Amino acid sequence: MKKNDLPNIILFVPDEMRGDCISLNGLQNPIIRTPNIDKLAQDGVAFTKCFNVNPVCGPSRCCIFTGQYVHSNAHRSLYQLLKPYEENLFRFLKRKGYEVIWIGRNDLFEKKTEKKSFTKHFGIFKMLLKKFLPDIIRINFFKNLFKRKTIRNLISLLKDKKSLMRKYSFLEFPFVKNFIKKHIKLNPFTMDNKFRKSFYFGKRTTKQGYDIDSLLIKHTLKYLDSKPKKPFCLYIALNFPHPPYTVEEPYFSLYDRDKIPDPIPPQSEDKPEFMRLMRKRYNLEKLSISDFKEIKATYYGMISRVDNQFGQVIEKLKEIGRYENSAIFFFADHGDYTGDYGLTEKWPNAFQDCLVNIPLIVKLPNIKQKKHINHELIQSIDIFPTIMEIARIKTPYTHFGKSIIPLLKGEKQKHREMVFAEGGYNLREPQSFEPPVSSQTMALMGIYYDKTNIPQDIPSTVARSVMIRTKNHKLILRAAGKEELYDLRNDPNELQNLFYNEKYRALKNELKEKILYWYLNTSDNPHWGKTRNI
Repeated sequence: MKKNDLPNIILFVPDEMRGDCISLNGLQNPIIRTPNIDKLAQDGVAFTKCFNVNPVCGPSRCCIFTGQYVHSNAHRSLYQLLKPYEENLFRFLKRKGYEVIWIGRNDLFEKKTEKKSFTKHFGIFKMLLKKFLPDIIRINFFKNLFKRKTIRNLISLLKDKKSLMRKYSFLEFPFVKNFIKKHIKLNPFTMDNKFRKSFYFGKRTTKQGYDIDSLLIKHTLKYLDSKPKKPFCLYIALNFPHPPYTVEEPYFSLYDRDKIPDPIPPQSEDKPEFMRLMRKRYNLEKLSISDFKEIKATYYGMISRVDNQFGQVIEKLKEIGRYENSAIFFFADHGDYTGDYGLTEKWPNAFQDCLVNIPLIVKLPNIKQKKHINHELIQSIDIFPTIMEIARIKTPYTHFGKSIIPLLKGEKQKHREMVFAEGGYNLREPQSFEPPVSSQTMALMGIYYDKTNIPQDIPSTVARSVMIRTKNHKLILRAAGKEELYDLRNDPNELQNLFYNEKYRALKNELKEKILYWYLNTSDNPHWGKTRNI
C-alpha cells in the first residue's frame, strides 16, 4: 500500500479535562459550550464512558500510547516515563513512513526516547524562549543570573535535597519572579486568603492569555499551512484546562455563576484520609458552595477556550483539504475535582469518576456513523490498537488495548464488561514520590506545597491502589487506608461507601476475584525476541 493512501492522524490532547465537560449539543452537559468538539462528534462518535488507567498525567499517557497498564511496564508516577528501549505508538508510525510531529508538553518521554519517536518536536521550552527573548535581553536577565550572590544562592538551593526537582530552584530569585509575573498569572491571593491554596487564580489579562497553548496552536496552524506531503501524525498536547483555574476574557465571564450546578458535597467519614487532609491543608473547608461554583465556572471557561483552539485546527484542516482524509482523536489524560467532594485538582490514588472518566471523540475518514454517542465502557489504552489498525500496523508485542473500530463502524454493540485503574506508590518506592516543594511562595510551583508535602508527612495517603468499575459498581482496594465500594446505579456520585457493609460481602468478593484474575493476565509483558543462550 502506498504511503499517500494512509490517513492523517491528529491527536488533540488537553490536560486534566473531565469527561462530563463536553456539551454534545446539550445532551451530556447543558451548561458548558463546546461547539467545535460537538461538531466533531457529529462527524464521528463521542464515547461518554471512556476511563483512563491512572489519574495522573505521566502514567496515564505512557499507558495510552503503549496499550499497557501501569503495572505492566512500571510507569507508576511522573518520574517513570517511556525509556528508549520501550516501543510506543509514535515510533511505530514513524517507521511506517508517517511524519510524526509533536507539539506541546511532555509527561510522556525520557529525553533519549524522543528522537526515535518523532520527526520534529516543538517543545514548550523553545517556544517560551522565543516568546520571552526580547524581554530577557531588555532586563539583563542573564547578567542578573550570573551575579556572584545569585550563584551562591543557586548553589545552596541545588544542594537542598528537599527543594522541588532542584532545576526549579531558580524560581526563588526575586528578579526571576518579577519577570514571570509580567507574563504569567501567578497566585494573586495573600497567605491568609481562603483561596490561596485552592488552585483558583481567577481572571488573567489578555497579555497573560497569550500563553504556551496559544503558541502551540500557532505552530500547529503553521505546520498545516506547509501542506506536508507525507501522511502525518500530529500530536498536540495542551496545558489547559490543567489548574491553576485561570482564564482571560471573554472566557472568564462566559458562564453565569448562578447557573453552574452545585458541587458534589464533601463527605469524609467513610472516605480515605487524603480527602480530609486535602480539605484541611488546602483550606478548602473555608470555601462556600458559591466559591466552588466560581472555580467550576472558570474551569468551564478554560474548556471553552480549548474548544475554540480545537476549532482553529479543524478549520485549517478543512481549508487545506485534509479534514476528510484524517482520523481525528480528541481525548484527555485524566479529569479534575473542580470543587466536587469539596476538593480541587487531583490525587495520585483517587478514582472518582470526575478524575478517571475522560472525554473521547473519534472521527474516522470515509465512515458515516448513524449513532454519534456511545455509552459502552472504554479503556483509554484502547486508543493505541485503534490507531495502529487505522495505520495498518501489526503490533509486534503483547498489549492490553482493544480496538474500538468495530464500535465506530457500528458493527458491534458491546466492548468491555469492566475497566480498571491503578494509582499511588508505597513507602519502598521513594523514586515515585513527587519531590516536595520547599516554599509556599515559590513562583509557579508554590501552589503544590501541600500536595507534595502531604505524602511526605503521611505516605499511606498515596498508597498503591486499584479500581475496578463496571456499569453498576465500583470497588477500590488500597495497600493502606480505607477501601471503597459504590452502587453506581443508586449512588452515581459515589457518596455512600458500602465497603464495610456486610450486606455487600458477596459482591465485594466477586469484584476482588475479578481484580485478581486481571492482575494474573496482565501482570507482565514478556519480550517477543526469542533469544536463548545455552
